[in-house]
Amino acid sequence: MRSFTLCLATAIVLPGIVQANTIIYVAPSGQDGASSGTETLPFRTITAALKTKPAPGTIVQLAPGTYSQESGETFPIVVPRGVVLRGNETGKGEGVTISGGGFFVSPTFARQNVAILASDGSQVRGITLINNLKRGYGLWVESAANVAIVNNTFTDTSHDGVFLTGKTQALVLNNLFQGNRASGISAVGESTGEIRDNVFDNTGFGLSVGQKSAVTIVNNRITNNRSGIVLSNLTTPKLRSNLIANNREDGLVILKDRVNQPNPDLGTPNEPGENIFQNNAKKDINNATLVTLAAFGNQVDPKKVVNVDLSGAPTLSNLPPEPPKTIPPTTVPAPVVIDRQPTPPKAIPPGGIAVPVAPKPQPSATNPFRFRVFVPIESEARTAQLKTIVPDAFVTTRNGQRRLQVGAYKSQSEADAKLKQLSEAGFKGTIEQI
Repeated sequence: MRSFTLCLATAIVLPGIVQANTIIYVAPSGQDGASSGTETLPFRTITAALKTKPAPGTIVQLAPGTYSQESGETFPIVVPRGVVLRGNETGKGEGVTISGGGFFVSPTFARQNVAILASDGSQVRGITLINNLKRGYGLWVESAANVAIVNNTFTDTSHDGVFLTGKTQALVLNNLFQGNRASGISAVGESTGEIRDNVFDNTGFGLSVGQKSAVTIVNNRITNNRSGIVLSNLTTPKLRSNLIANNREDGLVILKDRVNQPNPDLGTPNEPGENIFQNNAKKDINNATLVTLAAFGNQVDPKKVVNVDLSGAPTLSNLPPEPPKTIPPTTVPAPVVIDRQPTPPKAIPPGGIAVPVAPKPQPSATNPFRFRVFVPIESEARTAQLKTIVPDAFVTTRNGQRRLQVGAYKSQSEADAKLKQLSEAGFKGTIEQI
């Protein structure tokens, strides 16, 4: 896969190299004292090091070990403006683990459980980040500019490894996302920047991009996920030179929006996409909107796309006569397999053993929308809040209970993506198959 170099008018400028006297050292064997922070007498906790109010340009250097609530950390850890939190960059965080989470009230998504919050100009480099608490997020970035997230491993979060929202501008470079239960990265709000040279392997949805996000996704390896990339709302991402392969459902999913449609740039005559779609189980590109999507200059099986104009795309008949690329397994910890099933019409008893039910009738040819998403009615205020996300949600009644239907979808992956969007906004939805 050819390397792709991107030039943006809003290019991200990283802080320069700082002098040695701006390094604060932290090690699990250290101690949190007034004279701590040197290489010979490091702080014991990141929390204590950051209480010294380091100036922009300061590096907080972490020694190998695990930094958690048990070791004295207070979560979320807030990386101040212009500060670099650094561990083992060469090993993508090997041996330097931050594990835990704490409550953060987001201006756009209410209360969330977050391990690290990044401020303007901050950098997170060379750490392994875990937040396996309920609805746990690894790194949260909200309306922060010039943030760099480089050479890390995001794994075993119960929601997303990285969450970009608000007017965030970030560089996400050369990270590993593996074993996260919802998505490797979610980019929403009006977030911009580059997501480049990362590996998304067996991490729920590889990337979920929605609302008005306009991130650029370049030269990533997106393999073995539930679906590779899911696009929703009015997002306008740019995709170049990505390998999107071996995903268990679709490679790329574009969801229909009730107001407008996602408008991704998958390649133009002047700038081919050069994305490679390969061996995805269902569709390589599943466009669920009513607008045909142009995708110029990508390698894709034309039999595995829906509503896509592949002008200029290599086809199976005109690809160069060379053996197909093989996708070797990524050497990472044991994957977390996400396999949510549609909500059955009868309850599932404790232990997760489903009550036998009659087979579902097959959908008719005139009604291909097999999956419906519902949210319970909690209050008028919550209903009004939901309608800011899904304006066309409407009330239905089933078994005497009133609820809101927020959408009907042709595929499980589309319904799952909507369920995830609702979950991120604090709503508990269900999927019913018809």
